[in-house]
Amino acid sequence: MARSFSGDSRLRHPGRIGQHALIATSLGLICVHGALNTFLEGHGFTISYLLWTFWALAATAACLWRAYHCPQSIRTHWRLAAASLFFIFIAAAIEAPAEIFFRAVPTVASIGDFFFFASFVPILLSITLPDEGAFGRLAFLLDSFQAAACTCLAYTVLFGAFPFTSEPAKAMPYAPLEYVYDVEYLAVVLLAALRLFLGAHNAANRYFFRVILLYTSLYAVCSGIYNHYVGKYSLTNGLDALNDIPSAALALAALLAPAIAAEPRPRAGRPRLVRLIDNARPVFLSLALIGLSALVARRHFAMAFGFIVGAFVLYSLRASLLQSKLEFAQAALEQSNSRLSEMALFDSLTGVSNRRSFDQIYAIEWGRAQRSRQPLSLLLIDVDHFKRINDTYGHQAGDECLRNTARVLSAALDRPADLIARYGGDEFAILLAETCSAGAWTVAGRIRSNIANDAIARASFPATISIGVSTWDAEAEASPEQLIRAADRALYAAKHNGRDRIEWIDVQAMTAK
Repeated sequence: MARSFSGDSRLRHPGRIGQHALIATSLGLICVHGALNTFLEGHGFTISYLLWTFWALAATAACLWRAYHCPQSIRTHWRLAAASLFFIFIAAAIEAPAEIFFRAVPTVASIGDFFFFASFVPILLSITLPDEGAFGRLAFLLDSFQAAACTCLAYTVLFGAFPFTSEPAKAMPYAPLEYVYDVEYLAVVLLAALRLFLGAHNAANRYFFRVILLYTSLYAVCSGIYNHYVGKYSLTNGLDALNDIPSAALALAALLAPAIAAEPRPRAGRPRLVRLIDNARPVFLSLALIGLSALVARRHFAMAFGFIVGAFVLYSLRASLLQSKLEFAQAALEQSNSRLSEMALFDSLTGVSNRRSFDQIYAIEWGRAQRSRQPLSLLLIDVDHFKRINDTYGHQAGDECLRNTARVLSAALDRPADLIARYGGDEFAILLAETCSAGAWTVAGRIRSNIANDAIARASFPATISIGVSTWDAEAEASPEQLIRAADRALYAAKHNGRDRIEWIDVQAMTAK
């Protein structure tokens, strides 16, 4: 059973005192880190790596906790953020022994650098993550393949060899690695900003990507300062605490996130350029894969070419899936429109045309009769004593009576062009194109006879009908309203003269008034 997001908000959002305590504790730990590194220089590496791993693990746990207490549409995003922080935790744990015990000055890339570099791949995957649904899950799977390929290529960029092979590694010198980090940080910050401002379609998504933009921006600034100054010279001083800030900010943002429902933000009316960039975000992973392939192409041309082809194939498959989804959605929309049109033009109880449909077709047939100078006949039919049927047998019986009447009327018409409609309440209208008064009288007689002899209707409850008939022919000068008025006057006469009968009134009698 899916977890509801509307549960007790106290489980996922601390009170005001708890918020202040968390923020104060976090700031205190960062300040303590800076102070200890300043005054206990001999133990600086130990203190720094202990706190770096602590904050990375705390942020990982906070993101996983938030993933459990957030709307369904944003859970995968928080899990990917947790994966990114866990990569940083692994990197710090790997780097710690060499730095603490051997005071090793980094000159080339290490396995820890690989995990630092790869920690942004889950963030990039989150930025390109599609909307929820069956297509979203499949597209996420395809994007995950590209993310895995980016991770493999990141290893190759750093060590000059493909992972899990016997090829000798040649680690990248630390000096150019710093600038590779800078490019990665800036690219992810830019993409996170694009996703926030152009592609976050509900409040929960917007909050998440505000957090990610804050985290990546802090990471770019703090790590940039550390890489180019502190770490470059293997210094340990108060600036080591800079590396606490991004993870601490992410942990606090995950823990202190307000309870936000996933109401969608309207997409209509967005500028065309905004829609274009938003719809193009799935290509970000493919571009990253192509860019990393280009970095290793000189030494591993065949592998780079294979990854580029793979990126093209995966993106093409994703685009094909999207096209299929759009075609399916278009077909469903057309089907829904068809059903809505049917609902708008047909009576839901009897299945025959409704008054709106009658008015539209009547206007068309009247114009056609005027042009062709062919007669047009109209029958108005009313169920006799319908209120008595409702009162005696109940409203369900009244509905069944109307359905039976519509069924018999439809069966009595032998031309596809003849129109039967529920004109209102217990009244029906039949429009007979190119039918003179004698033909209309014949049809009316057949209908009355069929109603009287219908075994199904007689088995349920007795019912008769009154019919008013009028005809416009080429000799008469009349309006469409006058033909309806004549048929209605004839129906009134049939009911006034005893019901269960047919009356006819010449439309010319109405034009004379």
